[in-house]
Amino acid sequence: MKISSFSLSAVVVPVFVSALVLGGCGGSSSSSNGSASPDPVDNGGGTANPVAGDGQIRVLSNRSDLISNGDALIEIVAADAAKLTGLAVKAGNRDVSSVFAIRNDGRMIGLVDGLSLGENAIVATLADGSVLNTTIVNHPNGGPVFSGPQVQPWTCTNDAAIDAQCNQAPEYSFKYVPANRLQALLTNFDPSSMELPPAFLPYDPQNPPAEGDIAMTTTDEGVELPFIVRVEKGVQNRDRYQIMTLFQPGVAWTPFAPQEQWNGKLLIHHGGNVGVTYGPGNPPNGDISGTAPDGGELLLGDSITVALSRGFMTLSTALANLGHNVNLVTSAESLVMAKEHIVETYGELRYTIGTGCSGGAIAQQHVANAYPGIYQGIIVQCSYPDAWTTATQFADYNLLNTYFGASFPTDPENFSPEDFPSFNPNFLPLLQWSLIYGHLPLNPIVSDLAFFPSAYPDQEDCPGLRDAVPVYHPETQIDGLRCGIIDYMKPLFGERSEDVWSQNEQILGRGFGGIPLDNIGVQYGLAALQQGSITADQFLDLNRNIGGFSVDIRQRPERTIADPLALTNAYKTGAINTAEHLSNIAIIDLRGADPGIAHDAYHSWQMRARLEEKQGHADNHVIWFGQFPLAGDTVYSSEALVVMDSWMAAIEADTSDAALTEKVLSNKPAAARDRCLSAQTLLSENGLIIPLTGNILYPTPILPIPGALPSPPAEAGVVFDQLANQACGLDASAYDSSGASAQLTGPLAELQHTLVQTRFGTPRTVAGDSIETWNNKCQLRPVDAADYAANPLISDPDAFAAQVRDIFPEGVCDYSKPGVGVVPTQTWLQYGSAEEVLVGGQALPPVPQGSRSAWASPAFELSR
Repeated sequence: MKISSFSLSAVVVPVFVSALVLGGCGGSSSSSNGSASPDPVDNGGGTANPVAGDGQIRVLSNRSDLISNGDALIEIVAADAAKLTGLAVKAGNRDVSSVFAIRNDGRMIGLVDGLSLGENAIVATLADGSVLNTTIVNHPNGGPVFSGPQVQPWTCTNDAAIDAQCNQAPEYSFKYVPANRLQALLTNFDPSSMELPPAFLPYDPQNPPAEGDIAMTTTDEGVELPFIVRVEKGVQNRDRYQIMTLFQPGVAWTPFAPQEQWNGKLLIHHGGNVGVTYGPGNPPNGDISGTAPDGGELLLGDSITVALSRGFMTLSTALANLGHNVNLVTSAESLVMAKEHIVETYGELRYTIGTGCSGGAIAQQHVANAYPGIYQGIIVQCSYPDAWTTATQFADYNLLNTYFGASFPTDPENFSPEDFPSFNPNFLPLLQWSLIYGHLPLNPIVSDLAFFPSAYPDQEDCPGLRDAVPVYHPETQIDGLRCGIIDYMKPLFGERSEDVWSQNEQILGRGFGGIPLDNIGVQYGLAALQQGSITADQFLDLNRNIGGFSVDIRQRPERTIADPLALTNAYKTGAINTAEHLSNIAIIDLRGADPGIAHDAYHSWQMRARLEEKQGHADNHVIWFGQFPLAGDTVYSSEALVVMDSWMAAIEADTSDAALTEKVLSNKPAAARDRCLSAQTLLSENGLIIPLTGNILYPTPILPIPGALPSPPAEAGVVFDQLANQACGLDASAYDSSGASAQLTGPLAELQHTLVQTRFGTPRTVAGDSIETWNNKCQLRPVDAADYAANPLISDPDAFAAQVRDIFPEGVCDYSKPGVGVVPTQTWLQYGSAEEVLVGGQALPPVPQGSRSAWASPAFELSR
């Protein structure tokens, strides 16, 4: 892999200069203001320079410099529509006029295919001989588009692959919802496996079921039709994607004339977990895919089926599943390519909503901040703000578990009593552990077993590898593939500098992937010491012996030192989500109590705190808390889709000149408000939604509901929310201007936050960091005896501070200052070409005028 300062602008700028000469239009615009000479001018060679037309060539599919797979949906606009008569269009030297026509909405649109890789000049000649022109830069369907050199090795696992990029023709299948869903459930339920049957059954267009056996559905635009869904599966960027939509078999569908049941809306769903793979995966399905077993949609909620029934199209890509691909950039790239394909195949989009739990929430918040415009609204469940501040939390857990002796075997089948851990005698097991974790012990231990192994570069079972590719081992295979999430991020983070190379790096003559984690100066257990919950000797022993990680993610006595380039690039690329660019998007965060399966509820309020710090408010961020573990309520995902849809529709209808950030707030519906109890769903203005019933009773009941309960007025829900939120938070300040009640209710509210909402902390919050915890490496300050004076058992704070100073000769964390290496996230970065990598990314050129206008309605246009 060659490292250079390659920039896509090196390709695009000459093209724009050519357009300026040929078309008489300025900058990157494909339009003309008609200021060129009205008469042709002979250039001395017998050829006249063309006159710039008054109009524009609009590339609807995507940015015109990010097109892939050789096709693009294009609109020709002329100030005088009569000049479109007899329009002639060329793509390079090819005449493509025949694909253009005036469509039903009166616009001149055509789908141009057969584009060459690289630059393609598009020239449209109007009836008066004037011309419009633009340039399309086409990339391979197998990628990359802007992510730089692709992960290697990569083994195609799709049998239909025709090349090393895993390309294949799309495949289509059909499924339907049975009219009698209860009968289908009882008939197809297998008690031996205890697996619930899927919501859909296979549909064969050549041998369809009887018409009466298929459920009917009515979309949000009033179109009634059989509940039949077409599933498109294909490959882009070397990995699989899936598109689903209501479909009428035998009826034509073109991007100019979609079937009437599609409402132009898109729901993207994601998978859970965080990991790496070296071959294609499967697009995830389900709101909490990757976190809960498949097949549980009826009980656990199913916004995907609800979306389809309302007329949405749904999309998922394997690369946007962080459990399969932790790389933020290729996740975003897969969505860009898939949305382009949708526009070119199915038609223009009105807006896009995301949904997903755990890793699916990380993917949405990552992409929304670093690549704004891909989503217009996101619904996150059991969320984390990002992968790399969470990695700090899990790294701390791993170090603490080892120190405490709380490292349990990962192979329960071969467990023997000899394997039971030997606990550290310096701390009371479980009880004092919690004081250092900032959390009940179960969660840190589960986190360690479930997630931390993906950091190891020497995994025994590296996902997706074929053909006996050797995997790195620090003693026996130093030149093997480093199979871990850090080296997978090398194009973003960069390599370690030569001055810190390990012996293995020195032998190989190259640096491994840089580590954006650090624990220099962290005073583990500081709050517990200050509260007198641990002794001075315990504090000293813990911080003297906690240690850190080597580049091979092996524990060592020395603490972890972040690589400066990797640290800065983690912030710059958005891998650490500092939330600068989320004010243009609506967010509904679904959160339930965490029973100890590594999804701390505090992360919802962590993201809120980040938004408040960057935006000055978090009014575009809604939290629905409920009692169902992790997701709050089994009906939340479906109801949140309906509420988010109404939020998006209100923004779409806002034709004012207000900025999108203002429209997001001014068009927020009453239902998009914080909630604290699942019972609030009963008071929804969106029809009867009974808590904890999953998809059994909503949107079309699978079980009969005795009697028709009238929907309460929407105002009742607002009133109930106010009361419920006060009860849950025990905040009476709204009714007591003196502030005296806050002294009473404040401590009780904190207790409720811990016991009811499980808003626990992390080892870093115990060490003094704020709730934002976006500080992966702290600035240091001198050890201060005042930090320890609150502990009544420390009789001489100055003498104790001297002992602390021996452990921290360079100083301790100063959390009142910004972290080391913190820079703002830059949006829409690109990372080179297939051959050359631009480490840390470089901003793409400005969006070419007229590009990507079919990704969302005009009201969602970003001001950039």
